Amino acid sequence: PSGSGKSTLMHCMAGLDAISGGSALIGDTELNGLKDKHLTRLRRDKIGFIFQAFNLLPTLTALENITL
Repeated sequence: PSGSGKSTLMHCMAGLDAISGGSALIGDTELNGLKDKHLTRLRRDKIGFIFQAFNLLPTLTALENITL
């Protein structure tokens, strides 16, 4: 249901939000304590994002939106 923490869980699993307890791992990599640069690399190389709402720029083509 709404408000049960689904989005928070997904954000923590992707390293977008910090967790307040326990641990979060992607493969063998612990997310807690990683610097932004390392989190960015990890997200770039290991995680794909699917957005719930369309985040497309109407001035770009489909290929340009995907590339962006």
